[in-house]
Amino acid sequence: MSITVLQLHKRASYEYKHIQDKYAISSDNNVCALADGTTQSFNSELWAEIITKEFVNKPNFSPQTLISQFKESVSAYKNGKFEFSKNPAIASLERAKQSKGGTATFIGISIKKNNSIEVISCGDTNLFLLNSQNKIKPFPFSEINSLDANNHFVNTEVLLQNGIDESFFKNTSLPYNQSDTIVLATDALSRLVLKKPDTLKELLKIETFENLLDFCLDKWETKELEEDDISAIIITPKDHKNIKLICPPNEFEFPKEKEVEFIPASLIQNKPTQNSNMEMNEIRNQFNGVAKDMHHLKTKIKFQEILLMVTISLLMINILMMCLLSPKVNTFISKKLNPTVQSELKSPNKKIPETIPPNESKETEKETNDNNKK
Repeated sequence: MSITVLQLHKRASYEYKHIQDKYAISSDNNVCALADGTTQSFNSELWAEIITKEFVNKPNFSPQTLISQFKESVSAYKNGKFEFSKNPAIASLERAKQSKGGTATFIGISIKKNNSIEVISCGDTNLFLLNSQNKIKPFPFSEINSLDANNHFVNTEVLLQNGIDESFFKNTSLPYNQSDTIVLATDALSRLVLKKPDTLKELLKIETFENLLDFCLDKWETKELEEDDISAIIITPKDHKNIKLICPPNEFEFPKEKEVEFIPASLIQNKPTQNSNMEMNEIRNQFNGVAKDMHHLKTKIKFQEILLMVTISLLMINILMMCLLSPKVNTFISKKLNPTVQSELKSPNKKIPETIPPNESKETEKETNDNNKK
């Protein structure tokens, strides 16, 4: 079989060495694998490389067995070398990502001599089988909505916690003819093919890196293609064994954006720390994630504050109603006020008589009796 690999990194990565898509091929055994490391996870390109090589060395299409193989490979990932940034802030973000592990999509195939293709997949990397009548059979996703709805990936920490089961994987056996063409593509390219099937014909015409670069730049500029790492493996079973890699040459890199570094006035005299553009992009990605988490937290706190205010208001209303309607208050008023006084209070034209202290009343009565005796 003849195999052509197309790869181009996204412009934000600047250099091909930073691409997070990885593949592995065994032309002798007719086995291929493609994995897309996610940008948000830690050292995902290493994890993608490990699982593709593991599959090609030991191809297995049983989800449970493959899960066990990948779980055993986590130790190789954790033992991998990684140099943290010399910038403390960036290094802190990298360590936070490290605790969440590496994440990647995966698809592996084996082309059998009985004209069948064994496929196993986890994530949004897709296969397209193009026949001589230009009819396309996709797997595992046949339309964009189902591909975008995917939420299953191979994550190192989830593997160790036994959080990945057979439902994460989709596998099948597809019949093919020697004149068919098999294409494996990562998610951005898969979306474009599902939206515009004729894209496959354009891919098959790419023979040089310049062709690939023109294709991607054109699609990026027109917003037809999501700006991400682009990878495709094109397999023609009828041709002789041949592997061709079309990727950026060593000296190629995308233009770097100019970054304006903020330097506090108190530090102008000191030598500022120079951050690379890659590090700045990393900071942006991490802070965007933190901002999103803070937004959810603020929403939750705001809801709790509203709930607390409503509870306090209801409590105050209940206390007020109890004070106004309690029979004990009426009884208290009745006992304290003399009936005559109450009637006087009710009459607006009458004044309340002055009350005479008890001692003065007795003295007045005594004087009256003495005068009578005289």
